[in-house]
Formats: sequence, structure tokens, C-alpha cells
Amino acid sequence: MNGHVNNAVYATYMEESRISFLQEVFGQRLPLVIASLHIDFRKETRYPEHMDVVARTWLTRLGRSSFEFYCQICSEAGEVMCEGKAVVVYYDFEKRTSSPLPDWVREKLLPYVREPEESNVGV
Repeated sequence: MNGHVNNAVYATYMEESRISFLQEVFGQRLPLVIASLHIDFRKETRYPEHMDVVARTWLTRLGRSSFEFYCQICSEAGEVMCEGKAVVVYYDFEKRTSSPLPDWVREKLLPYVREPEESNVGV
């Protein structure tokens, strides 16, 4: 409405970025569920000025059964529109509970762990 992009769209942008990241790193789906999502809004996203945005995504933490994505949604000019974190959990859908990250998953993810301030890195 009035050329403003609704804040719920950012969660979708971040989800699409996580899916792209995982597809690029693993080439397959992993049994993951989202445990938490936090978004900080930095600038208003307007339509049609910001019809195209850029998502920069990397990892900030690897846990026993979870890992944390950090994502920045930027305008094409590089302005940070929002940034946020999503914690995903490796999940056993048969037992309906979290499961430890397999070593092969941890090894593939480890090169992508960065600090949030390193905003020029990501997939």
C-alpha cells in the first residue's frame, strides 16, 4: 500500500536466501526446521524503487544440532534495508525431535561461519 513493501516480505526474502544458500552448498534438501527468526528493519523498502533486492547470507554459529544464518537484505545500490538472524535445527521427522548435525554437514558449513560485521561476505 502506498508504495511500501510490507515487513512480512522480509521473512520471505530471508527464507529464499537460506534455501539458495543450502542448495548451493549441499545441492540437496536437509531435514531442517526453523527455531527462531529475528529481523531488524533499517530502511523503508519501497515499490517500485526497490523491486530488486540483494540478499547477503552467511552463518554466524554452528551448534550441536543447530546453526544460525545471518542475512542482510540490501538495495541494488548497497543500502542495508534489513538484517536478521534465523536459527535452524537439524531435525529427525520420524522422532519429531532435533538431531545432532552429522559431521559431513558440519564440515560443509564450517567455511561459511563469519562474524556479523563481515557484511561483504556470503553466498
